[in-house]
Amino acid sequence: MMKKTIYLFVFAIITISCDSLDSLLELNINNDLTENIAVSVSQTQGVAASFDLSETTDLNSGDLAEYRGKISAIKINKFTYKIKDFVGNNAGTIPSGTLKFDDVVVAELTDFNIFQAADAGTVFEITDANVLSSVENAFLNNNTTTVRLTGTVLSDAGTMDFNVEIFMNLNATIVD
Repeated sequence: MMKKTIYLFVFAIITISCDSLDSLLELNINNDLTENIAVSVSQTQGVAASFDLSETTDLNSGDLAEYRGKISAIKINKFTYKIKDFVGNNAGTIPSGTLKFDDVVVAELTDFNIFQAADAGTVFEITDANVLSSVENAFLNNNTTTVRLTGTVLSDAGTMDFNVEIFMNLNATIVD
């Protein structure tokens, strides 16, 4: 009788411990997010034109969709942007511009030659720990964030079309 009681007691402890361990299990998912902002600039005729473009990035789509509401932490491993698919006036510039995620300024553009950046394939990496932390928190709190590109552009010699590609590699910690 004593042996049965001990076995039942050990079995109960193991069962309770396994249930507790299940709730502590975490799953780390590595995910890539890429957003493109299409930019089309008319000939400016010597006067800088304003632009304000945006795109919403959503963690509830793609590979992370099945984990909606279970993401407990976000860690951005790599965060970059680049100009690609350029067509048009090679001398066009952004005299002043800002790339933001929600209200977080990610990059400032001053006298930025669009063609040169696209032609060289320049990849601009965001490494500021405060910026990365702010974007991680925005994703964690809202599961979405709005990417905004604002500023002025000059393209006196003709029109320009290009894309601004924003790329992030991140880890999402999932708890069940």
